[in-house]
Amino acid sequence: MKKTTLAGSVRAATLAGFLCLGLSTVTSCSGGAAEPADTVKPAAAPPSSAAAPGPAGSAGSAGSAGSAQAAAHGDATRYQASAWLPAKSLPLYGTYLWVSENTEDPKSSDDALNWMYACSDGSKEPTDALKISAYQTRQYRTDLKDDPRAAAFQWMLYFKDEAAAKAALTKIENDYAYCAARSSDESSRTTVVKTATGSGGISWLTTVRDKDGKPHVAFADVGSDAHEYFVQSGNVISLVQAMGDTPAIDPATADGQMLGAMAAALGTMR
Repeated sequence: MKKTTLAGSVRAATLAGFLCLGLSTVTSCSGGAAEPADTVKPAAAPPSSAAAPGPAGSAGSAGSAGSAQAAAHGDATRYQASAWLPAKSLPLYGTYLWVSENTEDPKSSDDALNWMYACSDGSKEPTDALKISAYQTRQYRTDLKDDPRAAAFQWMLYFKDEAAAKAALTKIENDYAYCAARSSDESSRTTVVKTATGSGGISWLTTVRDKDGKPHVAFADVGSDAHEYFVQSGNVISLVQAMGDTPAIDPATADGQMLGAMAAALGTMR
């Protein structure tokens, strides 16, 4: 597979540094000169204790998407619009007013990636680690002046069968369970909080803070906060992400509804 940094399909300077998977610590990411600490809007850190996900497979048992509709069967050779959320349904739309960066419908790819989600263990590139057959992705930007580099993403991850998709979700859960300990170092602390489960999925909030509890931006391309949602149904995992440099990304009051909306959309995939 050809390796890509997604530079051709997403903004190169958005938050690729924050998701520099394949690296064991956030401060190991490269991507430009460090930003002065006073350029980041100070805010209280989220809960300090990492909330590890439950036993492997718990996401699927916490309200399976299959109880609401038949399991999805995704065909990676085509784009199915009904399985994707509209911009206004993405997390924190009321704050960020997400606008699509894509001028065409997502195309399927099996190219290797440098990143996909915040807590990859880095031992393999994500498509290989999760055994993804193909994926489609879409990116959104914001005009919010307080967090101009924030971005949202939607992904459809296709697997050879339902068992492979379930195994990938279990792998993802394990990655988040060990993420805080693996990514923290002397200059910053990474916190992982499980924010919701149900509808065949699970969501997490990942934050990076300096010693004073302020959002930690170690490099120009590195964000501090990531809100990520995964829902598995049939042979597909739907992934939705909202990422930025301030705690405006953090509110999790509607995360259960977000998982439900993603599951309902997957139910239209046939």
